[in-house]
Amino acid sequence: MQTVRLPLVVLLLLLLLRPISGKAIASTNDAGARIVGGTLVDIGSVPYLINLRVGGAFICGGSLVTPTHVVTAAHCVKGVSASRLEVVGGATLLTDATGVKRGVAKVYTPKAYNIQTLHSDVAVLKLKSPLQGNNIATIGLCNSSWKVGELIKVSGWGQITESNKRVSQHVRSVEVALISRKNCISQYRLRGTISTSMFCASMPGKDACDGDSGGPAVYQGQLCGIVSWGIGCARRNSPGVYTSVKTVRSFIDKALNL
Repeated sequence: MQTVRLPLVVLLLLLLLRPISGKAIASTNDAGARIVGGTLVDIGSVPYLINLRVGGAFICGGSLVTPTHVVTAAHCVKGVSASRLEVVGGATLLTDATGVKRGVAKVYTPKAYNIQTLHSDVAVLKLKSPLQGNNIATIGLCNSSWKVGELIKVSGWGQITESNKRVSQHVRSVEVALISRKNCISQYRLRGTISTSMFCASMPGKDACDGDSGGPAVYQGQLCGIVSWGIGCARRNSPGVYTSVKTVRSFIDKALNL
């Protein structure tokens, strides 16, 4: 069964609903877990990275592709009113008061998006006003060609490990290697569908995880992927699955002009 990189609000709700085993449950003030196997980075090294919030609570990552548009995952925003969404840029920490906030005017998702298979898991958010300020910059959309084994950089506030639900406030980045489509389909046989809108990447002990959804996968300085789903985090034979920006480019381009 395919598992999205759960938005953090969902994780917190699940923790509240499950039996307490004696471990401390993180408060929403500590929201934002870390990329698995990644390193701490300053937002200035990933100035296109934004954090997406619902009602003020962090849920997902995203990428600023124009001063007034953010690309994220459809599963992060499907069914959520634009009026409840907010993006924050220029913040290394989720609690950073210097982050620049903008409301969302419109949410666009493709008709091809499938909530069960996560085919075409992409959304474009139109902001109410330009997102500008210190450590904020746009990133170009993918037009690069890559080969199996080449590295992509994934950034976000996702979970530390699959099992450890404790969270961190600090953004992290990790590099994972592109794997062949044939290899990915084989590894997910009988467990999930690798559709034509997806690609896969992995590295031992490294991965995106819950809370990283919607965040950027960057190759040669371009936005080439969107964190979408996976089974567990950094599990053997369970690579991370990303929406390919190239395959959903026509939808993105159309949304940018609406």
